Amino acid sequence: MKKIFYSAAFVALLSLSISCEKDFRDVGSSVVDNSQFSTGKDTIEIEITPLDVESVRADNVGIGALGEYLLGVYNKPQAKTIEASIVSQIGYLSALRNEQISTLDSIDSIYTLDHVVLTIPYASTKLENLADGRPVFDLDSLLGDNNTAVNLSVLRNNTFLNTLNPNDPSEFNSFQSNQEYDDIENLTDNSVYEFKPQGTDTIVEFTRTLSTGIVFNDTIKQENSVPFLAIPLDKNRMKELFWDKFNDPEFEGSEEFQNYFRGVIIKAEGTNGSMVPLSLTNARLEFYYNITRMEEVEGQTERVYKDSIPTKYSFPLSGVRNSHYKMTNASTTVPNNTFMIQGTAGTMAEIKILDDEKLAELRGKDWLINDALLTFYIDENQDTEDVPLRLFAYKKGNPGSHIKDAYSESSFFGGALQYDTDDNPEKYEIRIGDYISDLLSGEINTNPNLVLKVYNVDTDVPFSNNALDTIVKTYNWNPRSVRLLNHLQENGSKRAKLIISYSE
Repeated sequence: MKKIFYSAAFVALLSLSISCEKDFRDVGSSVVDNSQFSTGKDTIEIEITPLDVESVRADNVGIGALGEYLLGVYNKPQAKTIEASIVSQIGYLSALRNEQISTLDSIDSIYTLDHVVLTIPYASTKLENLADGRPVFDLDSLLGDNNTAVNLSVLRNNTFLNTLNPNDPSEFNSFQSNQEYDDIENLTDNSVYEFKPQGTDTIVEFTRTLSTGIVFNDTIKQENSVPFLAIPLDKNRMKELFWDKFNDPEFEGSEEFQNYFRGVIIKAEGTNGSMVPLSLTNARLEFYYNITRMEEVEGQTERVYKDSIPTKYSFPLSGVRNSHYKMTNASTTVPNNTFMIQGTAGTMAEIKILDDEKLAELRGKDWLINDALLTFYIDENQDTEDVPLRLFAYKKGNPGSHIKDAYSESSFFGGALQYDTDDNPEKYEIRIGDYISDLLSGEINTNPNLVLKVYNVDTDVPFSNNALDTIVKTYNWNPRSVRLLNHLQENGSKRAKLIISYSE
């Protein structure tokens, strides 16, 4: 409708018709000045119904790699508590060696396993060094209290993580965030690891023991000395499962290995603590070992120690990787004039913007739609430190679909967090002018309710491989939450509403 309006009313003023809302507002005064059109605004009362999210898709099968894998526990008042865990296959390594070797120069090489650890680098930003020169980092997007321990355990997974649907091998498989996995044993050293992520976690010490009985300390570091998570595993059990089987049929090839050892579950448990987003690109299951070399010395009846070579085998966390979210309902209820929006498998909201009667009424008006703005104010009576930086709306359905403005007017679609004059989080606004214009013109005849959710980076864009994809994906790894004022009149001017700006 706007394109028709531009060509009819502004042919003398513009040499080119442009459909973006900004340009329309720039020439709005000309509409009034020529006295052929009048402009106005109409506040449309909407209705909001909270939606509980049972689960979201949580695997890397469909999109190649999740942007983030959450790990830890996050408990925010009046939102669901999240216990976020990670499930992953282990990549196969070939040419593994751990047997004693006698060489031509009469030197024996004896392999000794020292330490087994699972390591994952944190996403971090470097700060100033400490007085002793040690680097200090700020962990990116850490939520919660990282001085309160979260219990982590590394479990052996016995659920085969197939990329193909077992019921229909012609289709790809999928895993939901509440998928149940068969964990058959705890591989964690001392059964549990206390997780308190810190920006100073840049070095891990462990002990090496040579075959001669010599003991010395060594350290684990990451490239560029970045902080990392390091969960020690039960060395004796991992020796039985991996080290002692390097020459057995279980390690003959990738298929045999994946069927034998089906991966790990990094499980987080607790009622409070902290949560961090992790990239698994450089996550590793590492076997630190040393090669003690012994040699014959003339006049000696026994071989003597020559030297030692410290080294490691590093198995990547690769293949199928999933997130798991255990969501526990909030212990307190929100006020009746508010509603919660929470990412992951939290809560969304259904929005009825136009019932059939109201839609018929508006279609009877001679309106050209300039703008249509959905506004949601934040309830000030809450901790707003970790509220979402952006919200997102789409058309409800099975599956849901993108609102036209998300791709036709993507620069103005909005949803970003806005601040008041005191720099406090205030509200979210989403523009749906093209969608409302198509509804009133009859270009589209369906009138589904909308859904409001926490925006998930990468998956909530309406383009895939530079092509338009109108289907909304069900991924969400954004754990943030916010309490918003709903549509009730007691919220006054800050109630949730739709404002339509028009010309007639």
